Amino acid sequence: MATKASSEGKHSFASIVLVIVIFGSLAVLAFVPVEVFQTLRMREQRQIVDWLGAETDQWIMDRIMDTLSWVNAEAGQIMEQAANSGNKKIDLWLLDRIHAAAIWSHVVFYRLGMIIMWMAFALPCLMAAFSDGYFQRQIAKASFTSQSPRLHKGGVDLAMLVGACLVAWIFAPIFVSTLVAPVAIGVMSFAWWVWMANLQKRL
Repeated sequence: MATKASSEGKHSFASIVLVIVIFGSLAVLAFVPVEVFQTLRMREQRQIVDWLGAETDQWIMDRIMDTLSWVNAEAGQIMEQAANSGNKKIDLWLLDRIHAAAIWSHVVFYRLGMIIMWMAFALPCLMAAFSDGYFQRQIAKASFTSQSPRLHKGGVDLAMLVGACLVAWIFAPIFVSTLVAPVAIGVMSFAWWVWMANLQKRL
């Protein structure tokens, strides 16, 4: 029963996050001005260049260049089709929204590129936390100490929260420091450790 309830809770949490992302994205595309996305894109790149150098920015751009080229090509085709509705006001609004969507896509993919860059640091941290939690559990299995279901669930909930925050950061049309990535890695590593160290002994 507990497993079933936990599974249902995970599905409902994922559904809520998905609904928020979908409807939030539609609202952003409908109302956020193009200038906001342009400023955001410049600030994201400037931050990386100031902190990690132009080479890091170029490395990220190399990872996502093909995707950005595809986005630009698709946006150009959609703009050509949207400009033929016959209503000037609607045409201008559609062109503005398509332009905004294209630049927002650049921001999203640039942030995904940053996550790829941070994976070189994230994987060792996550594996170290997972391994240490595993051996802590093995020690507990050979002793009289008890595992904590509450801490185990807390680790799962914390990992889900970090994942949801990362998704929100990827799509958020606001500037957020790139420090969110290493902080998320640290918190996620701790969550994995708590989850594994408190896994039930009989499993």
